[in-house]
Amino acid sequence: NFYSTWLFCTPLIISFLLPPRGSATVLQSWPFKYMPAYFDFSEINEVSDSELKSLLGGRRAMFCCQPHGVFTFGGACAGVVWSKLFWQPSSCPTAVASVVIQFPLIKHVVGLFGLCDASSKSLKRTLATCSAVLYPGGIAELFLTDHIMERIYVHKRKGFVKVALQAGVDIIPVYFFGNTTVMKLAKSKGLRSFARATGVSVSWFWGVAGTPIPLPRKIISVLGRPMGLPHITEPTDAEVEKYHAAYLVEVRRLFETYKVYHQDFTDKTLNFD
Repeated sequence: NFYSTWLFCTPLIISFLLPPRGSATVLQSWPFKYMPAYFDFSEINEVSDSELKSLLGGRRAMFCCQPHGVFTFGGACAGVVWSKLFWQPSSCPTAVASVVIQFPLIKHVVGLFGLCDASSKSLKRTLATCSAVLYPGGIAELFLTDHIMERIYVHKRKGFVKVALQAGVDIIPVYFFGNTTVMKLAKSKGLRSFARATGVSVSWFWGVAGTPIPLPRKIISVLGRPMGLPHITEPTDAEVEKYHAAYLVEVRRLFETYKVYHQDFTDKTLNFD
């Protein structure tokens, strides 16, 4: 009936009209504050705490995180931990597809971690004033989620390197061991093509007992060193290729160096798609 329809639609309408807002305070409340313990989350940082605080608060950088997984629980755990210490979502938002910023309800849940548009023009505008978190593999990488084979979508993703060079910000590679093992995913070429075309991921995923609750498996965040990118206003294709290749080397180094700390990854190899 009319009232039931309005009862259902009102939250969606309100969410559609209101912009997402980051909130470190909410991230320290239920259920977010229990997320790191649920995943036995731990961090390995190749930079000091003072340098990390600088990168998250003043000095600009692009934190390039992989793999994405069905949902980046590794990134969410890191956000909860950092928000307790010194990080504010507005000082280092996460770059996402524009559809995520517009999608009712989802934008307000994900938006607690701070959001910005991942399009090249918008991302450069964000990086002019602060750091940002980016998942180079995006939606395409979501569909590579696999419990057996570790794969990241990165070979054809070079635009983020160009943006970093143009904006004069450094790239810091971040690897989340366990992001691909806490959820299982039904894969389909058709769904993958639709997701890449629209920016909306549509698939069936499950965790505990076939529910959307993720499996309580360990996640380790490894934050690498700044790569030392220069500021090049108009980088050539060769320069983009050079620093993209350097990024691939760094991601593989992080994986091979630190996989021994996660029992599910000790015998795995990293594959670039």
